[in-house]
Amino acid sequence: MDEQLILDRYRPLAELGAGGHGSVVLAFDSKMTRRVAIKQIPLPTDTLGRPVPRAGLAEARTAALLNHPNIVTVHEWDTDGEYAYIVMEDVDGSSLADVLDETRTPLDSDEVAAVVEAVAAAVGYAHDNGVLHLDLKPGNVLATRTGRVKVADFGISALTDAAGLAHGTSGTIGYMPPEQIRGAALDERTDVWAFAALVYELLTDANPFDSDTTEGSLFKIEVAEVPAPSEFEPALAAALDHALLTALEPDPRDRYASVAGFAEAILPYLGDAESGRRSLAEFVGEFIGDDDLPDEYDAGGLWDRLAPHAGVLTRLAAALGCAWLAWAGTRAFGLPIAPQFGVTLMVALAGALAPGLGLALGLGGLVAGVARFGGWLPGLLTGVAAAAFWVVRGRRGRADALVPLAAPVLAIVRAAPGAALLSGLAFRPIPAAIASAASAVLLLGASAATGGAAPLLRTPVQMFLFPWSAEGFWTVTPVGDFDPAMLAVPIVWAAAGATCALLAGRQTRLAAAVGVLAGAAVLAAGYALWAALPGSGFGPAAWAPDVAIGTAAALVAVALGPPLRTDAE
Repeated sequence: MDEQLILDRYRPLAELGAGGHGSVVLAFDSKMTRRVAIKQIPLPTDTLGRPVPRAGLAEARTAALLNHPNIVTVHEWDTDGEYAYIVMEDVDGSSLADVLDETRTPLDSDEVAAVVEAVAAAVGYAHDNGVLHLDLKPGNVLATRTGRVKVADFGISALTDAAGLAHGTSGTIGYMPPEQIRGAALDERTDVWAFAALVYELLTDANPFDSDTTEGSLFKIEVAEVPAPSEFEPALAAALDHALLTALEPDPRDRYASVAGFAEAILPYLGDAESGRRSLAEFVGEFIGDDDLPDEYDAGGLWDRLAPHAGVLTRLAAALGCAWLAWAGTRAFGLPIAPQFGVTLMVALAGALAPGLGLALGLGGLVAGVARFGGWLPGLLTGVAAAAFWVVRGRRGRADALVPLAAPVLAIVRAAPGAALLSGLAFRPIPAAIASAASAVLLLGASAATGGAAPLLRTPVQMFLFPWSAEGFWTVTPVGDFDPAMLAVPIVWAAAGATCALLAGRQTRLAAAVGVLAGAAVLAAGYALWAALPGSGFGPAAWAPDVAIGTAAALVAVALGPPLRTDAE
């Protein structure tokens, strides 16, 4: 699924199902790097398509955030004006509806005992917190690989009512008592009836109240004689028949007052719950196989798979980048090799442990090296630029502060403009623009200082090993030869990075590819304009290959997976 992120965070991976209460999708949480299940419920709109505020959404949110070991965990609840989203744990298991469909036979008494214990605990906890479920059914009860039973969709019916999709009848036909079908007052005994209908089906693989219409279901509940469960399964005890039929009385006053009371009435006539959990675990493990999800449900690409290691990778990049900055600074002073290595290692360690501090030390070393080798004016200009960048982005130690260091490296293989496009893929528009502009400044300085010529898109590989060698490096372009058009390059790169980031905002492969191509067009237009100015001294052959190779590198990154963004502006 190549779709827009949900809530600017969750990448849809696959449709898991749809029903009267909305749809459920499997998604990848790009911040917590885990798979989640998201229920999307459409909110009502007026005749002009504007969202209609509804009372009750706060109560529905409270219902959805119940915390109990037998309730599916809800990680987040939010709306975006069009939908309400309930972000839940991705349970590694199967619903009881799927179990019944697969086996085409009732559960055994041990398995039903395990289900009754868990559902009674979950629903009882919800009732103690003032929450009704209102949609208990086999599809909303899940069994995991470990045999744990969990109840899903707490608060969904309340949310559907608050959203205006239904009023009092937002459950499922066959599992709704008469008062819910008619939209009358509901209380804990409403869930008792649904719980009993669920247990009845687990014991018999039959639901005597199912119908195509609510009227048909009401007739079967109130008029027709409800068959005793033992008519389907003769081995069931008569006392169990009595308990179930009591809980299924049409009049709430004739039912058990609580799910705990109902569970106490039937558990003595069921099997061993612990054996049932082991049996469920064995079946679910065989049913869903070794892999809990098929391959097409895997995360969206390489970047999703690397996301759990983003912190480590960022610190590694910071260590390498800061180490080179320190190496360059110490080389300018002609120190013996041992002190140079010592300083470099210390700054590298600082970069790994505290990227912001390591970057400050590394930039300080580089500024000192430029002043020592090139004179006070280049040192001053480099210092002002480095200080400004560190204050704006570098002190936070985020990944976008390290991106500019990649530009001279990419320039070795004529792919320097790719730094701006990669910034657009990795960051939001403002950080992308800042990182891209800083990349351009660093590239211009490195290329000019190493004897490069306009449009200053290339750097020699020797610069990284011997930054202050006498082989023509760091022969800074004389002020008289300075081309004012060079000042526009950081602006063009910033525009390219921001354009790419803006168009790639949906964080899909298609959107990212469009963003890369649009950013490349901005870069090409900028260099073409510079080349067209009088006295530029270069043509398309000087910049077009670099823009093309940089664009290709960014497109390869897109092909490896939709971009991830964990930065905040």
